[in-house]
Amino acid sequence: MRVGIVIISYNNEDHIRDAINSVVNQQFVDWTCVMVDNGSSDKTFEIMQAHCRIDSRFVAFKKANEGPAAGRNHGFAELPDDIEYIHFLDGDDYIKPEYISTMVDYLDKHPNVGLVACQFDKIDNEGNFKGRGHRSRFAPTVLGFPHDLPLRVVQTPFVSFFSSTGVGPFGVYRRSVFIQTKGYELYSQEDTDMFCKMSLLAEVHYLPLYLYVKRFTGKNLAHQESYRATHEFFREKWNYYKGKDRNENKLIEESIYYYYVRHVPLRHFKVGSKAFKEFLDTFDFKKLRWSMQCIRNGFREGLFKKEFKNVMSTRTSMFNDNQAI
Repeated sequence: MRVGIVIISYNNEDHIRDAINSVVNQQFVDWTCVMVDNGSSDKTFEIMQAHCRIDSRFVAFKKANEGPAAGRNHGFAELPDDIEYIHFLDGDDYIKPEYISTMVDYLDKHPNVGLVACQFDKIDNEGNFKGRGHRSRFAPTVLGFPHDLPLRVVQTPFVSFFSSTGVGPFGVYRRSVFIQTKGYELYSQEDTDMFCKMSLLAEVHYLPLYLYVKRFTGKNLAHQESYRATHEFFREKWNYYKGKDRNENKLIEESIYYYYVRHVPLRHFKVGSKAFKEFLDTFDFKKLRWSMQCIRNGFREGLFKKEFKNVMSTRTSMFNDNQAI
């Protein structure tokens, strides 16, 4: 089999059939699928087992709920060693029939690409179409300010993923590159971490195609813990990540500068502006205080570079490589 598909799921008895059927209905037929139930308390695993009995291309495993990263690693370990490409599918989402064939064809034609991703459609809990999503990919302009890469730009730089943009489950991995990452590591923000690792090893491209369908239910695997609480683990790792050589460390430190001095302040201003508009509509003074706090934080980081200086000071003391920007 050329493609290994890993479906991970947790309490998705209402939606797991959609994920399974979307794999069955792929135009590309040279695949095998491993399904991993992350300790569901509903009938998700029973549904998986029932499908395995009628389709030998599927196998199913049940394990304790140790988060999506552990589930994906378990599924990958059960795939044949001779597959070329991998896709990790969340059990409450599904892929369109042309998804695998399009991604494999692109990877076949672009051997320099280790991961190819795409855009997505949004559906609600009942499967109703809620519009096209947009996977933003922020990167610095020539002047260093953030801008969202247009859809026509396929190559996506490391800095986009370092800034926690441009990530998600909607990608196909080249196995020979993926195995160099040593698998998923973080309990949460695992996709963001993986995209960073992949982009240091090979090019990551985004196709301007809407081939993945993401369900927004409030129970998604990616939202089991709050973003704010788990994002700090990702930042801690990559702020102080030591690259394999000076060029890689230079890339990481350039990304640190962009993120803390350009990306974060403008995000503060954007959130502050939105909160101030909400205050004008509601006269809720909590909104006003939040707006003022965000704007203050934006000026503090943009003008005084406090967080950037703290991070770089720590990096320099940790690595003693004198590569601070």
